[in-house]
Amino acid sequence: MPVLPVAHFTWQVLRTIKRSPQPLTGRALRLVPNRRTKDGTFLTELVDQGLLSRVTGAASDPFVATYALTDRGEYAAEFGECDMPVKARTIEPATTSRAKTIKKGKGVRRGGK
Repeated sequence: MPVLPVAHFTWQVLRTIKRSPQPLTGRALRLVPNRRTKDGTFLTELVDQGLLSRVTGAASDPFVATYALTDRGEYAAEFGECDMPVKARTIEPATTSRAKTIKKGKGVRRGGK
């Protein structure tokens, strides 16, 4: 697995959890109230990446759940990078659509009558 840097916002969230003596709620981890953090999907993404684990609560309400660091998350909080699994991209075959017909208009005549 390649070692990749974590985003600055992710690193801030991980450091906040690392500095806390007890597991924090998702509402406390919403450090920057903006559009990206409004619905709590950033917490679900961190759990899916293996950086956080849910101590209590469920994925349906991420702000009420409490979170703790995993081993990978603790390493990322300390050094700002962690092992990330490489996801194989699947290439979808190009769909052939109906060819567009181009209408030819009258040509523009220059000069003459």
